[in-house]
Amino acid sequence: MIEEINYHGWKRNLLIRRNGIELVVTLEVGPRLIRYGFVGGQNVFKEYPEQIGKSGESEWRIRGGHRFWTAPEAEHSYDVDNVPVNYDVLGDDSVRIVSPVSKFGYQKTLHISMQDDGGVTIEHLLQNTTDQPLEITPWSLSVMAAGGTAIIPQPPFRPHPDERPEGTEKIMEDFLPNRNITLWPYTSLCDPRFTLGNSYWQIRQSTEHGATKLGLKLPNIWVGYQLSDCVFCKKTPYIPGAYYPDNGVNFELFTNKAMLELECLAPLEKLGPGASRSLVENWRLFRESVNWADENAGSQFFSRLA
Repeated sequence: MIEEINYHGWKRNLLIRRNGIELVVTLEVGPRLIRYGFVGGQNVFKEYPEQIGKSGESEWRIRGGHRFWTAPEAEHSYDVDNVPVNYDVLGDDSVRIVSPVSKFGYQKTLHISMQDDGGVTIEHLLQNTTDQPLEITPWSLSVMAAGGTAIIPQPPFRPHPDERPEGTEKIMEDFLPNRNITLWPYTSLCDPRFTLGNSYWQIRQSTEHGATKLGLKLPNIWVGYQLSDCVFCKKTPYIPGAYYPDNGVNFELFTNKAMLELECLAPLEKLGPGASRSLVENWRLFRESVNWADENAGSQFFSRLA
């Protein structure tokens, strides 16, 4: 089902509902997905009540929800997405959202499709509308509601080759690094919100701690966010050999006292005149509470998404 609805002060929004899960897309500002959750249940995304239902501001507003930015972070990232967007219904469960051309010379398009199980596929399409190349790339940010814990699966842990049982064949790639991590000036690995396990990294959102951020190069795996009795999951795309922003990471996490962001980035290279670049995310939502301290339970959960 797709229909236009009122939502917290905005008169025009798209509601997409399927199999007990619903998605709300703003039309008076954007492109932005402001709600994702079970019908009648909690929005897994953060909402800023003082900014919801408003438009036309002179400066960029976070508002909440899931937004489409441009990387690497610079003035062009903060383009004020505060005017109406156009949309087309492409099918019973699919829409296209198109923003006006930005003063920075690009245009954003979202293709949103909801599956039978309530999962969502979102293509973030960034087009260069100028006659000069732009060094920007799609950056998608899901602003999660406060009080949850992010779950970031890690590549399989293996002991150093010299510390394995005698007779175990040595694999040369085990002498090489298998992940990148990028840290910001305000990041501390002593942060009490971090639990860095062998299989999963857990990062709690806390109203008692300020901003922190980290970036990782992850293969094509799912990341999660446990919020009360719901688990939101999204898949991070990765293209081997491609050059990514922020020292080569395709996934970033930012959190402060108000919310936590799960962020994906596309490879960074010059975007030629008239050219487009795409970043695709897949979402799933589950009504359950996983004991993430039990790495076996976590592995069983993510195996269902493989």
